[in-house]
Amino acid sequence: MKILCCVKQVPEKDARLRIAEDGSWIQEEGLSFAISECDRYGVEAALRLKESTGGDVTVVSLGGDRATKGIKEALAMGADRAIHVNTDDLMMADALTIAKVLAAAVKDEGFDVVVAGQQSDDLGYNAVGPALAHHLNMSHVQIVLSLEAVDGGKLRVRHELDNNLIETVDVPTPVVLGVQTGINDVRYASLKGIMGAASKPQVKKTLEDLGFSAADVASRVQMQGVAFPERSSQAEMIEGDPAQAARTLVMKLKTEAKVL
Repeated sequence: MKILCCVKQVPEKDARLRIAEDGSWIQEEGLSFAISECDRYGVEAALRLKESTGGDVTVVSLGGDRATKGIKEALAMGADRAIHVNTDDLMMADALTIAKVLAAAVKDEGFDVVVAGQQSDDLGYNAVGPALAHHLNMSHVQIVLSLEAVDGGKLRVRHELDNNLIETVDVPTPVVLGVQTGINDVRYASLKGIMGAASKPQVKKTLEDLGFSAADVASRVQMQGVAFPERSSQAEMIEGDPAQAARTLVMKLKTEAKVL
C-alpha cells in the first residue's frame, strides 16, 4: 500500500510569539518550528498502517528551507521517502491553493491513502484535506479518530460527525483521511532512525517545476491583521444580604448583560 502523509512546519507550542511591526502576522525570526500537532498524529497513523499492510510511506511538505526539519523528523520516525516543494511563496496561501500545489506535486505517484492533519496549528483552515481529495479525485473522510485495514483493500474508519456522533465506515481506496489529534500515541524517533533519515531519498521540487507562477499561487484570503486579545477587567463583586444580592444579580443579567 502506497501511503502519503502531509506535514507542515508551524511555530512550536511553547514558542513566545510576537506580532510583526506591520501587524500583518507574527514575527517569525528566532522562532523554533515543529510539525503541526495533527500532522504528527497523521505520520504515526500512516506508519502504523504501513506496518499492518506493508508498502511504504512518503511525506510531502510545502515550505522553504526550514521545512526540512519536519521532513527529517518524519523520516526519522520511519517514513521511507519525502517530497519537498521548496518555496516561501505559500506561507500565507489559502487552503485551496495549498491543496492545488500538493496535488500537482503527487498526482503521478498513485498513492492509495493520503493522510493529512485535520487542521494546522497556525492557520487552521480545516479544508486542505477535502480540497486535496477533490484535486486527486479521491474519496475523503474528515475528523478520523481511528483507522485499520480490513479485507477487500478497504479501510475501517471511525470518525466524528455533527453533534458528537461517531460513525464507523469501511471506505475503499484511494482515499484522503483528515486525522484528528489524540488518535494514537506518537512514537519518538530512535537514534537509528535519526541516523538513517539523512540517507533516505528526498525529491526537491519548485513551483516552476510544477508549472506554477507566483501569480498562480497568490492567496485569495487577505489577512487584515493579527493582535493579542485585549485584557479588560469587568468583574463586579455583589455584597450584602444573599437574597438581595441574588435579586441584584438577576437585574444586572437582564438590563446590563442582557442574557436573560
